Amino acid sequence: MTQFVQPRLVNPTDGDPGVYLDFRFGRRAMLFDMGDLSPLTPRELLRVSHVFVSHAHMDHIAGFDRLLRLRLHRARPLCAVGPAGFVRKVESRLGAFSWNLLDERSADFRLTVQDFDGRRITQTAEFRARNAFRRNDLALPDMPEGVALAEEDFTVQAVALDHRIASLAFALQESLRVNVWKTALDDMGLPVGPWLDEAKTAIRSGATDDHKVQVPGCGSLPLGDLRGQVFRVGPGQRIVYVTDAADTPCNRARIVRLARGADHLFIETPFLHADRTLAAATAHLTARAAGEIARASGARRVTGFHYSSRYVDRPGELQAELADALGQDVPLHKVAPGTEPNWVRRWRREGVSTKAALARFDRLAPVMPEEMLGDWCGIGLPTGHPLDGLLERLGWRGKRFSSADHVDPLVFIPGVALDPRLMPIGIALRWPRLGRSAAARAAFRLFRRVLCARGPAAHLATIEFRGTASAAMIYDRQPIVDHFRRIDEKRILGMMVMRGAAPYFFLLTDKPISG
Repeated sequence: MTQFVQPRLVNPTDGDPGVYLDFRFGRRAMLFDMGDLSPLTPRELLRVSHVFVSHAHMDHIAGFDRLLRLRLHRARPLCAVGPAGFVRKVESRLGAFSWNLLDERSADFRLTVQDFDGRRITQTAEFRARNAFRRNDLALPDMPEGVALAEEDFTVQAVALDHRIASLAFALQESLRVNVWKTALDDMGLPVGPWLDEAKTAIRSGATDDHKVQVPGCGSLPLGDLRGQVFRVGPGQRIVYVTDAADTPCNRARIVRLARGADHLFIETPFLHADRTLAAATAHLTARAAGEIARASGARRVTGFHYSSRYVDRPGELQAELADALGQDVPLHKVAPGTEPNWVRRWRREGVSTKAALARFDRLAPVMPEEMLGDWCGIGLPTGHPLDGLLERLGWRGKRFSSADHVDPLVFIPGVALDPRLMPIGIALRWPRLGRSAAARAAFRLFRRVLCARGPAAHLATIEFRGTASAAMIYDRQPIVDHFRRIDEKRILGMMVMRGAAPYFFLLTDKPISG
């Protein structure tokens, strides 16, 4: 499922902190901190609707002037949220300029600034270009505790951390994600238009399947029919930003709560553990502390940033320390495209325990059914399971996902799909040595034609499993489900769950199945 919000660091890891949140289909963006904004184009900055500032140290707010300069003569409003005292600081900054050329004929640019004290917004002020940016206090918004912004599609939560001054950390939480499957829309002969947004709103609000949706030119259709065919529903993404925080038990607890189950955690890693005295003196985290916090939170993807300049010639040490604390084998997101991750290679070569395999599975990102379509080469990943190495010895080459409803789970040499019902899986589980014998392989080759599938043997669906909603392949006539998690753009980790047996793990690689 396509991510609605795509976050990225504004600067390199040793530059000013900041994350740009791109709302791909919303024609808008947001910023967590606004230090050096020069890497962002004017077009990108003009899309920004909200800026959330952790604190007012210069490297977190120095880009304010550039952002204001670009927005000054445009009517689109801008909102900035910061810690206690932020409204006064922005008022002082605006007071440093002469605004005698602004009057009631100027573009009606409105800057709204809010103080957030770690629990709620405590001050709101508006500064209008037509009023020469004189302060006008507004009523406080009515929002739940811990929420800095609430809209239909997402909320932004915030907590205050100790940095010798208050430093805010932020979490963007999407509402239920509802994407349109364009192919299904075309197959049903349905038009695009505003009715799709109305249907999405109905799904998010929990409307029942018999809720009627008015489709131009097609009349009234039950939401249940559309939900099952046109829309793909998935859990909302959670993006967390943490910077400039002392390594204290209170800070750790607050960050872990904020980042619990995050899809992407951006967390500062300015110092090595060897320099923890310096980190403590400046109220920052070390890379090891950041990794420990991230691991405790269960964040699926972690990006370190805000590197100290003392490591300018050896940034890999910070990356390695973070990766080590996370239990990773190589620095996060530093594997060259197409290269198999080290942990996968080691698993294939040496094997791991089922417990370690489950822990690895739980840390990976979900994958949606439509992303599984096509051919995938397969190979087992050893955990001491009775099936380890057996399927490959018999000639298994992978899985074929022709559509969500047409899946061939067992494609063997030379590209032939076999019927899982006819496979003696029970015998293999009970007597694995028999399955690996030369006699068994010869018998299998002899009777392979009899085992050929006469149609699809499984289908795809999104299933919540071990706390994550992700794609799963459900066997049509057997009590078996394969659950999938994404390793990278080319690889999927699969786990076969079968009644009465331990989970079996396998690797799928996105390439044509060869004989």
